[in-house]
Amino acid sequence: MFDRLSLRQFSQSHPNLIFWGAFAVLNFLLFLPMFFLDPQSSVLPPASTLDGGWWPAVNHLLIWRENLDPWRISVELTVMIAAWVLMRWLRRPWIGALVGVFYALLLSYAIYEAVVASVFLLDPSFYGQFYLARDGLPFLAEHVNAAWWLYAGAIFVLLTGAAAVVWLLVVLLRSGASSRLHWASRLALGGLAALCLAAAVAYQLYTARPEMVFSSFGFKLQKNLALSLKTYQDVAAFDDSQVRAAYNYTGYRLERKPDIYVIFVESYGSVLYKRSHFRPTYLSLLSQLEDQLDNAGYHAATALSESPTWGGGSWLAYTSTLFGLRIDNHPQYLALRNKYQIDGSYPSLGKTLQDQGYHFAWLSALDENLSEVAWAKYTRLLSADELLRNKDLAYDGPRYGWGPAPPDQWVLHWAQERLKTENHQSLLLFTITQNSHYPWTPHPTLVDDWRTLDQPGAEEPPVDPDTISQEAMRRNYLNAITYQLRMLTQFIRDVGDEHSIFILIGDHQPPAVSRRADGWATPVHIISQDAALVAAFEEYGFTPGLTVSDLEPTLRHEGFYSLFIRVLFNNFGLDQIAAPVYLPQGIVPDQAAVAN
Repeated sequence: MFDRLSLRQFSQSHPNLIFWGAFAVLNFLLFLPMFFLDPQSSVLPPASTLDGGWWPAVNHLLIWRENLDPWRISVELTVMIAAWVLMRWLRRPWIGALVGVFYALLLSYAIYEAVVASVFLLDPSFYGQFYLARDGLPFLAEHVNAAWWLYAGAIFVLLTGAAAVVWLLVVLLRSGASSRLHWASRLALGGLAALCLAAAVAYQLYTARPEMVFSSFGFKLQKNLALSLKTYQDVAAFDDSQVRAAYNYTGYRLERKPDIYVIFVESYGSVLYKRSHFRPTYLSLLSQLEDQLDNAGYHAATALSESPTWGGGSWLAYTSTLFGLRIDNHPQYLALRNKYQIDGSYPSLGKTLQDQGYHFAWLSALDENLSEVAWAKYTRLLSADELLRNKDLAYDGPRYGWGPAPPDQWVLHWAQERLKTENHQSLLLFTITQNSHYPWTPHPTLVDDWRTLDQPGAEEPPVDPDTISQEAMRRNYLNAITYQLRMLTQFIRDVGDEHSIFILIGDHQPPAVSRRADGWATPVHIISQDAALVAAFEEYGFTPGLTVSDLEPTLRHEGFYSLFIRVLFNNFGLDQIAAPVYLPQGIVPDQAAVAN
């Protein structure tokens, strides 16, 4: 039996094998999180790594690989262990403890970096992600609906993994300090450490990139702190005088005020065009829906718009769109929210139309357990006349997916009926759908009469995304988007009139089923029976119909506010001297905005 005594005997007999094995595993673990969370990467460098001749192949193998496989080298771990092995005077128990603490920091940072880089495609920033975690993790924990045994299992796996890492570190340090370690191993380790230092000096900040074969925690930390400081300074220095000047529409008046529906479609991304497992079904669906809209007298124009966020952070996407300002981090959003509790109202799309006589209603169907104070802050930031929350819906039927939430079909029709019954002003309705939220199952079915959905019934149990295969995940996502677009087409045909304007916008690319190469673009559809209005968007990169011909984004979310206002006043303005300015990039602080 291979007991503790035989293990000790084996380590004494094969100290070199034990040392290099422990070192390789501990080094490998530092790159495993990034590989594990990046679905496009393969465990081994792809065959294309060797394409292009011997020199590009050497570069791909030893310097830079886009495939985020775990076969890379940690500069700090290598140098640290080389010092332990080669400098006998360093072999003190307290220094060994410091090595363990430092490795724990390396591994923790590797996990953190993998999450923000692979899931959200963000650069690590302590300042930005601290506030995101502070506000988001409690909400996430409340709405994942995981069973207690999943939490218990996660804790058990975490503790077991930590124990295994500690054991490997002890084995590594003991074998590295052994007099039986061969001189060739010492020489090889010293040479590897020298190579790591040379790479760190030669490439410096590049070693902070996950694609680099030689990876430096020190340069990662430097880059993180620099980005954190810049984000802090940008947030602190924000001055809204340029914003107020650019979005001052007090000299414009609308002669006609059509009802406007701004509907963000959760996880509706351009990946639907870019992946063969989505594209044929998606294009076929759009063709069917376009025929339905055409038969009902509607016209459509579509473009791709670059979102400020990827895979999550819907509030950043829709706030950027409504505010005409790129908001790509949570601290920036929080600063704006806090600022406009006491400094009046931000001149947003909602506020602009409100000043034109619109009733601005904000619909939020997700069951968010926020305090009344938090909801009041939210409402003041948005300048909404009316906030319809989950608690106002009085919905008794089954709920689905994330949240969970009622069927979007029921929510939209219910809100429309209530708002048009109680309000006689022109309507601006904003909402974001819920039933296409990750993990896209379970989700409701489309019915002929939306009222029949509000019937008590058994709810499907939540699904653990980790138990769903990649193929099933893609299928669920496509089903969810199909439901949303069919539902929204039916909603438009049910409630629209000859003047109504419907704006359907994707908030961000879907997590788990899209990749870095898919970019940050999402579809934007303008739908109305007013052919002249819809055609006016073609001047700004929109394509007639529900599909696009060019997969490069022609818009940015933060540019939509000024674009829409320009088109709206051009078509329905009263006695205006000149059309409002279009700012394709929104307001860019401290830079001259590009105006057309």
